[in-house]
Amino acid sequence: MEYLLTDKGKLELEQLIKGRSLYAFDFDGTLAKIVREHHAAKLSRPIRFWLEKLAGGAPTAIISGRSVEDLQSRVGTIVPHLIGNHGSEGPHTSQEDRQLVRETCQAWLQSITERFHDELAQCGVSIEHKSYSLSFHYRTVDRRDAARLLISRVIGELSPPPRIVLGKSVVNVMPPTASHKGTALLEYMRRLDCPMALYVGDDETDEDVFALRDHRILTVRIGKKNGSSARYFLKRQVEITAVLRFLVEGGDQGLHTWSECHEQGSSRPAPRPNE
Repeated sequence: MEYLLTDKGKLELEQLIKGRSLYAFDFDGTLAKIVREHHAAKLSRPIRFWLEKLAGGAPTAIISGRSVEDLQSRVGTIVPHLIGNHGSEGPHTSQEDRQLVRETCQAWLQSITERFHDELAQCGVSIEHKSYSLSFHYRTVDRRDAARLLISRVIGELSPPPRIVLGKSVVNVMPPTASHKGTALLEYMRRLDCPMALYVGDDETDEDVFALRDHRILTVRIGKKNGSSARYFLKRQVEITAVLRFLVEGGDQGLHTWSECHEQGSSRPAPRPNE
């Protein structure tokens, strides 16, 4: 992995700017800071400003573990393409496939409620039912090891065996037939006629994109991690502001801001113009 805020990274992004490219981002930990309460996540003012500018001039998407309805409540209409549930929710999947995934998740939830409701409640683990996936949240739990063991036991009882994707203080389970972020990104590149793409994410759920190792996709991870398949990394989440601004202002026009970020090793949120 190489640091994106360098001259080499700038040249890679300029290649995307010159062609028709899809710009896709994870939400939590990428566009929005990770927060203690899952429902409190939101876009900062600078990121919202530059994201809206980018989406107004280029194909832009958010591919998140959240549901599309949840994303809409946080993003509104500034980004036209919202893909939820780790890539399984959106117009790129067939109605039949979505129905099968929903039915599987509903059956899982019923089984979990009947057999493990009291244990999960006592442990402080909450289950988020997102129609196309289930998420076990334990960020606010005191006995985290016990919570993880309980979650593992519950998941081990599910049928059919789910696909498991670990996140930051959350365990996500999806039906084995569900699409993932990698397949969703490739399908949107095809649908939007984009031969190239940028994808930025921050955790294990995004490795489905990084692991494609597709030369057409510039992959960036928030936070350097050994073993990640992403080509580039950003040191911290706030640096996404510099990337968005560079993409909007384009190439040499954004060079001054880019150079400042590289020299400082981080990016303070860019002020909104005239403020």
